[in-house]
This record gives sequence, structure tokens and C-alpha cells, in this order.
Amino acid sequence: MAEARALVADVPARRGRWLMTREAWEALEADAARLTEEAQRREGFITGRLDGEPDAPVFVPNVSGQQIRRQLATLREVLATAEIVEEAGVAVIGRRVTLDDGEEQATYALVPPGSGDPDNGFISADSPVGRAVLGARVGEEVTIQAPGGRWTARVVKVEQGGVRPRPGR
Repeated sequence: MAEARALVADVPARRGRWLMTREAWEALEADAARLTEEAQRREGFITGRLDGEPDAPVFVPNVSGQQIRRQLATLREVLATAEIVEEAGVAVIGRRVTLDDGEEQATYALVPPGSGDPDNGFISADSPVGRAVLGARVGEEVTIQAPGGRWTARVVKVEQGGVRPRPGR
């Protein structure tokens, strides 16, 4: 896969692009390689009938292999649209972001689409909070349009440390 293009300082987040640290991009590349191997091992179909009858075999799709291929397709799409951001203080995948909504502060690790675990502080970049903060800089106010309603928060800190393995790693 072609390496993501590095951004120069002061380039805002672009719609349809996944902004991330080099470390996050490298971790996703490693995940893609691992999933490619796993998909190849589980390629094809399982023979046999679902009802257990000894008649002629029926080809049943390998469901776990299909799930891995879907995960891999998503991962490849993210990598194909990734932009590496080296500038400090910008909220991107692979960094921790602290938000202040005026009542309390909360810190989240911004992780790739599909890897979120909000209960443990990992916010997917394609979640309402993730979409709002992706590309934001320290001091900026962001508006989060969540299912529970709309709210605003200020980005008070962005630091390294949001890289998290994808599920199954």
C-alpha cells in the first residue's frame, strides 16, 4: 500500500480523509498485513449441509472468513484515505484529546473507525465525538451532534498515546 501523504503545518481536516499520526498509520498497516494473512488462511467455503443430512455436499460460505474480509476492506479504505499529521496540538487518530464542556473535562483516545470502546476511553474517529474533534486544534471549540443531543466543548489538550490495537489483535 502506498504511504499516506504527510501534511504540512496548518492544513485543516478534510472531509473524507482520516487524519492520523505516523505511529497510528504504521499500526494500521501491520493490522492490514495480519488480516490479509488471516483471510488467506480462511479463504473459500466449508463443505457440508447445514441440516446434517448426508446428501450431496452444499457449499456454505465461510462466515468468519467473510467477516475478516469486511474488516480488511474497511481497514484498506481507511489507509487509502489517510493523511499523516506531524503537527503537534492537532486531534488526529493516534492521539489523546481532552475536552472541556464547561462542567467537566474528559480525555479520549482517538482511534480508527470501527475500533471505538467509549466505556474505556477509546473514541472512534467516525463517531459523533470523533468526527467533531478530528482535525481540531488546542483552544478550538467543537460542536458534537450526538444521538442524545447537540453540545459544544473546547479542546484543551492533545497528546500522544491514542494508538490502540484493532479488535482481535
